[in-house]
Amino acid sequence: MTNPTPQSPVSDTTIPSNKHNPFNLTTDIRDSLNEIFCAAIHSHKRDYLERRQWLNEHLAKEDPDQKHTETLISLCDFSERFLKHEAQTYKAIMGSDFWIEEVTKIIQESETV
Repeated sequence: MTNPTPQSPVSDTTIPSNKHNPFNLTTDIRDSLNEIFCAAIHSHKRDYLERRQWLNEHLAKEDPDQKHTETLISLCDFSERFLKHEAQTYKAIMGSDFWIEEVTKIIQESETV
């Protein structure tokens, strides 16, 4: 059905595919996905920056425990990989580099924390 009637759902309309909408998503679905990605990345950003701060504080100690150092580094690495994965998933679904660029900024920000 290419001509929607007042009774047909929005998702029945034909949405053209292009590099910014590779899955032919409706505007409503794209808006919802944007909100989901925004919330997820901001939540993981907070976790990542907090973990980086913990690591920096731990390393600043006079005699940091090696076991804790390895654990904190592992947590930071996991958080960074997760953020990058979310950004790549966003690009694959939405066709935009926005979150890839933002995650790069987050990682750079973590180096100053």
